[in-house]
Amino acid sequence: MYSAERLTIILLLGCLFMLFTGESAARGVPDDFRPVAKNEWLELYARPSDGQLIVRELAHDLYWHSNPDITKVSGFMMLSDIWQGNLQSPIYVDYFDKRRNVRAQNAYYGNPEIGFELLSDGFAASYYFESTGIGLTVEYTLDDNTLLARIPWESVSIGNGDLQLLSIRVLPFLGAAPTAADPQGYMIVPDGPGGLVWFKEQVAISQTGFNQWIYGLDPASAELVYDPYREPVIMPIFGIKTGGQALLGILEEGQEAAKVLATPAGVITDLNWITAEFLYSQSIIMRTSRQGSGIRIFDENPIPGDRSVRYYFLSDAQANYVGMAKTYRSYLMERQGVPRKDLKLGSAPMMIELLGADYETNIFGPIIKPVTTFEQAQQIVDELLAHGVDQLIISYRGWNRMGIHGNLPRRLPPEAALGGSEGLKGLVEHLHQRGVRILLQDDYTVARGTNNGFQPSTQASRTAFNDLIRVTSLGFTMGAPNVTAYLIAPRISMDYARRDIPEIAGFGVDGLLHLSIGANLNSDHNPNLEKQTHRRDTRQIYGELLEFTREHLELVGITTGNAYLLGLVDLITGVPIQATMDSFIDQPVPFYQIAVHGLAAYYTEPLNLSINPTRDLLRAVEYGALPSFVLSAEPSWNLRYTLSNNMYSTHYPDWFHEIITQYREINLRMRLVIDQFIVDHKQLRPDVYLTEYENGVQFLVNYGPDMFVYQGITVKGASFAVFDKEGLVR
Repeated sequence: MYSAERLTIILLLGCLFMLFTGESAARGVPDDFRPVAKNEWLELYARPSDGQLIVRELAHDLYWHSNPDITKVSGFMMLSDIWQGNLQSPIYVDYFDKRRNVRAQNAYYGNPEIGFELLSDGFAASYYFESTGIGLTVEYTLDDNTLLARIPWESVSIGNGDLQLLSIRVLPFLGAAPTAADPQGYMIVPDGPGGLVWFKEQVAISQTGFNQWIYGLDPASAELVYDPYREPVIMPIFGIKTGGQALLGILEEGQEAAKVLATPAGVITDLNWITAEFLYSQSIIMRTSRQGSGIRIFDENPIPGDRSVRYYFLSDAQANYVGMAKTYRSYLMERQGVPRKDLKLGSAPMMIELLGADYETNIFGPIIKPVTTFEQAQQIVDELLAHGVDQLIISYRGWNRMGIHGNLPRRLPPEAALGGSEGLKGLVEHLHQRGVRILLQDDYTVARGTNNGFQPSTQASRTAFNDLIRVTSLGFTMGAPNVTAYLIAPRISMDYARRDIPEIAGFGVDGLLHLSIGANLNSDHNPNLEKQTHRRDTRQIYGELLEFTREHLELVGITTGNAYLLGLVDLITGVPIQATMDSFIDQPVPFYQIAVHGLAAYYTEPLNLSINPTRDLLRAVEYGALPSFVLSAEPSWNLRYTLSNNMYSTHYPDWFHEIITQYREINLRMRLVIDQFIVDHKQLRPDVYLTEYENGVQFLVNYGPDMFVYQGITVKGASFAVFDKEGLVR
């Protein structure tokens, strides 16, 4: 911490800095703030007494305050002491005690010692709470056109033993605004493709806001409650738009152990505010019975590592969700190193997922149920090619030993009932002669079944209480198996990948589609390994696994599309196209798609399994997603006694004409924009949306029942139209 003498010297240096710049306090900056850094784009002011800051965007003379003016906060004096402090504090700290009670501290509640230090491009504010033994330093620096807030791990004091740090929020009220400031304002949360939360005059009495883990819940936490109907959180971003200003926050270091919180006006305060929360302790379940029930506690082993958030300040035409998404795309390219797509996939190919085999059981053991043999796959492809579907990519599921729910990680040789090794080689050779690529679906995160060479006691991921992380799939129909699946310890996953991927490459396939790596991220407390694996370690391991795949195969795919894997993959399947429509999120927007289109090809969930195929097809067009179908040569009722009995509508002849129609209507038009960035997206009517690409091509989607006229062209209800610079594309 800092002595009074040192603080005085630092303040004098700050005054000298101000004199050196030859500038007095800028408009709207209170006298107790001092200029601490300035570059071509931004100017940073700080208040040494508590670490509050103000960012000034120079081009438009716009200001962002870390904290609201409390004299203008409605009902401020009616708030509790902790919340009065929250509104004035640039940091918020949660901690817990031995009885699992969670409490809070901030710069105004908890009587911290506060230090201040000038840095070359900003300042550092430190806080130490003597009563709890918790301390931290936040470094604020200008980095080009951004503000970087960083908490170095070495500056963090976890606690005094009886009390321990749980989480930290940095600048929770940066950009916060009351609804009256802009009735058309909104927050954007990373739910599914992106969700808008409009500023409202009133909120539901039960509403508490958005509070979700980035990349989903950690399976190692063994949480008792998990909502399977929530859309995944696949981006480490948040944003808020008020008037002609917008703020985009991107979590960098520590994003794997963080949440995004968003609270509308009317919940506690009259402010709409959104922020990141970094977790330093994992919430876990301690089992109290063999049935798996237990109590929630906190892991006393802290999650190490630096934490940081990078803030972008947008104005004018860029101050909206489109501008934020384009900024995130630039971030992915410039700071994450994601290149533009090089069209390895060809020109907007349709994805055809073929189901190979699964198994059912009887008293004599498993019975393999093949529904698309390798020879039948050739016939399906030949027929599609003969009818003009000339840009295809095949994704084969259930090709492995025992099929879709086979006993992984024993995947080889390919299932004999489908044609075995020679049959797979023959299929690959046939497809390549016809100019068709083929991917095999595989999963290196899951082990299931028996007699597979996997040892759960030493190779499975574990919770902090040393419980195996497993899921039992129950077959509810006669003959369907009960299968227990384990999460493979991430460090062990690489061993299986090194063993099997080179042999898979020997079949001549074009690539692998990894089924779980892009959707799940778990920590691991397996005591048989050298050290604990945190989620950031798992992220690195999975990245190495994808790079290893690339060394042996040309194409690499994932499902869902967690953003940290962008740049390592060519295609993504099952990209979310719908936000969770709960009482909080008001409207889905293609934030993820605007950022990613042109960096990777992405596909919808299979349209023939959709509960609303018309809506999902139109949403795919609006969001620039390519269509996909899942097919089988045999009727899907052949799988009714397997764990694949949810594949209820896959029989190829039933979908043949629909596939041809969608290929002609969508894929041929998507060729116009397959490698193009999305530059605009707007709502023209409550049920009409327009998506524009950098080459000027526009896709207009009409979800409603009534026609819509655009550029003199009538677009019928429940349909879409494509326009280029010359007009309607026919």
